Amino acid sequence: MRVRIWIDCSNGVTSAKLIDAIARALPDTRTWKDVQRFMFSVNAQRRAQSVFEVLAHAEAAAHGVATEEVHFHEVGRVENLARVLGIFAAMEMGGIEEWYASPPALGNGTVTCSHGVLSIPAPATKRIIEAYSMPTAPISYETEVGELTTPTGVALLTQANGIIDEPPADSIVLKTREIAG
Repeated sequence: MRVRIWIDCSNGVTSAKLIDAIARALPDTRTWKDVQRFMFSVNAQRRAQSVFEVLAHAEAAAHGVATEEVHFHEVGRVENLARVLGIFAAMEMGGIEEWYASPPALGNGTVTCSHGVLSIPAPATKRIIEAYSMPTAPISYETEVGELTTPTGVALLTQANGIIDEPPADSIVLKTREIAG
């Protein structure tokens, strides 16, 4: 079964928002064979590794160090590592062969992280967006909303088949929700 999805990122994109959107589109029941495919997908592992390569290069550029010297702080949390791998395993399990996303809303204001208080978009987010010439969406909020899209979120979008304004024909439309993470 060939499946194509388009993810509306008007609420931003993070690993938590993306796995949530995909999980809501998949059935809750799995066979043992499904679980085995999910747990041992070499393709999902490769795709997840590509996301972290994008992040390593962005963090290295942001800090002026070699990629081998990068220390992942929030990005390296166990739950983030599991979500990134889980996103691609879930796509594979769901037969998702193509995925697209709308330009992500980044947010505004500042974010407090291990490096202190940073302007939004965070330096790594900004570097990935620039390196991939990724379009972004304006936010419609007049008040400060914080970080809607994280470095991991935009790194995940680098693996999409495209960042486009409208869903392709015959695609399933998913939407990120306003959740933390």
